[in-house]
Amino acid sequence: MTVFYFVRHGEPDYGSVGEWNDIPFGKEFAGLSKSGIEQITKSAKELKKYSPEIIISSPYARALHGAAIMSRELELPVFVEKDLHEWNSDRTHSVADGEQLFRLCKEFDACNGVYPAGEEKQWESRELLRKRVLGVLEKYSTYERVIVSGHAIMMQTITEQYRPFAYGEIVEWGKKG
Repeated sequence: MTVFYFVRHGEPDYGSVGEWNDIPFGKEFAGLSKSGIEQITKSAKELKKYSPEIIISSPYARALHGAAIMSRELELPVFVEKDLHEWNSDRTHSVADGEQLFRLCKEFDACNGVYPAGEEKQWESRELLRKRVLGVLEKYSTYERVIVSGHAIMMQTITEQYRPFAYGEIVEWGKKG
């Protein structure tokens, strides 16, 4: 059985990226704030007691920045997995402004991440997200203890804990493999 230690990225520094129509432009490129660095450093110290073997990370800078900090603290290798990226709020890449993006996020929440019967939405459903992430985790099922540096909605969907996660929070999840 593989145990995955999901770690939500630390507080991001979105001020380091520009804006486009009230949407943080290139927000996937935002690293961590000073507070975010401290949050992840604290998480790494907590993770030591579990003797993790490797770290896998979302390719988004805030998660990757956290993975780099944990790698240094724990002396572990990091593997970047493109399919561990953040929940996709706009699969069509056609959102024009912050208001439209906010509407899609509210729609996802109102539908609990599930497409209504017979409909497909612009946003990624929890089912699609789950399938995407489980495909990645399966690749690492030969390990016993794996750190996953990622994002809140991904953590909620895989662990089925539908609640807010704090920056740097660690959530343990076991998968029989």
